[in-house]
Amino acid sequence: MPETLASLVAKGDLGLTLRAGRGDVVVRWAHISELLDPTPYLDEGTLLLTTGLSLGRTSSQWPEYVERLVGAGVPALGFGVGLRHAIVPPTLVEAADRLGVSVVEVSEPTRFSSVVRAVTDGIAAAERAAQTSAMERYRILVKAALTAPAHRSIVTSLAAHLDAWVLLLSREGHVLAGAPDHARRNAERVRLEVSRTGSWHSAMFDLGDTRVTLLPVSEPARPAGVLAVGRPDPLSGHDRGVVDLAVDLLSLEVARAAELLASERRERATVLALVLAGRYAAAEQAAESLGIPLPEGLVRIAVVTADPGHPGDLLVALENERSLQIVSALVAGDARGRMVVVLPAVEGHVGVLQSVLSSVKGGRGVIGAAVEWTDLARVWPRVAALADTVPASAPYTLLTTRDVADVGLLAHVGPAEAEGWAIAMLAPLESEEARRIDLLGTVRTFLTHNGNTEAASAALGVHRRTLTYRLGRAETLLGRRFSDPGLRAELWMAFTVRDR
Repeated sequence: MPETLASLVAKGDLGLTLRAGRGDVVVRWAHISELLDPTPYLDEGTLLLTTGLSLGRTSSQWPEYVERLVGAGVPALGFGVGLRHAIVPPTLVEAADRLGVSVVEVSEPTRFSSVVRAVTDGIAAAERAAQTSAMERYRILVKAALTAPAHRSIVTSLAAHLDAWVLLLSREGHVLAGAPDHARRNAERVRLEVSRTGSWHSAMFDLGDTRVTLLPVSEPARPAGVLAVGRPDPLSGHDRGVVDLAVDLLSLEVARAAELLASERRERATVLALVLAGRYAAAEQAAESLGIPLPEGLVRIAVVTADPGHPGDLLVALENERSLQIVSALVAGDARGRMVVVLPAVEGHVGVLQSVLSSVKGGRGVIGAAVEWTDLARVWPRVAALADTVPASAPYTLLTTRDVADVGLLAHVGPAEAEGWAIAMLAPLESEEARRIDLLGTVRTFLTHNGNTEAASAALGVHRRTLTYRLGRAETLLGRRFSDPGLRAELWMAFTVRDR
């Protein structure tokens, strides 16, 4: 720490005596001036040394002089006696006591240069001590980075040496590490601040009487999380250097973890590719050698996707889902960038997968029926094909193969495209001539009664020959005959779209 008035007074060779104020005032620099107003040349925290040559022994200007020092942030005055003043002027002492400025008397034999030298020596010693302390902290942080799990060791070490609370949060806002234990209480406030700023840059904010510093922890592609450091006192330059080193070490750890995760994902994808190719023995051997657990008993295979821009979030959510880990579900990406999950057919597994999909924007997919491992290659093509057909209007984000059929064909067709097609399909039956004899209603009633002319004519209240005539006109306008089952199916779909 820099010198204080008390530490300067304690140096007997300086001959200083405290005459007013406190001795614990920190002295950050020393300056000599006999000007009536030296404040333009003074920095905050400076010890001003003067003999009072510009002011008389009982001058009424002393209070104004001290007020100017207070305005400049000067906490202490060193007054040299024996040249102009035999003692420190009482008016000066009184004003200093009232305004909170400390005063030390500098005895006649003492040179002001000796006091300045003592202050600068103290500042240099404090700087050397800070540098030594910082180097020791650097060494301890590097050692912590070699102690698994590295991210927790780094956070714990940083909190201890800064006398602060420290939190490491993932990009998703999960607490990866915190020290001391009560640091986790501040996690929600840190999340809100990151969310409020909408960015991943260095920032500071106040939390009660605590100053919190936020720093992004980066990986090559994008920030992987944020480091939050909170304590009442602002971080010094040396403290910030220690924090920066911690961020660099954490970034390296994140990069190593990302590389390891990428390797694990490639291994799981290899095992999955062998399974889907029907090479089950090779898949089991590869899984055993790579340490990849596989689900046992009957299994189900699911193909899931998310909105563009969120596939990575879906994969992370699946990998981090504890329930899937417990049952040794195999999670991997396929060649088309979709996520494939092979999980045991146990109670509750569909609900777990449904919950994960619901947590990611646009999460949806299809899951097949329970089969033996050796049947996965057979059911895979069908499940994979159905996964691309899950409509946004589906009642659930995770559908079984039966559900895909139950939602109906129209759910798989975009509403604008379907409406345009239906309008074009029914347009010939809505001409002025067709309206006069209600061809639209006639054809609809005919289709509703499955092509039974007797039932249709009875429902319309017309003679069967009238119905036959109308149907003939409709065939002419449509350019197709009702004996064509394709025409009847298309017209019925057009009516259905029109109703929807």
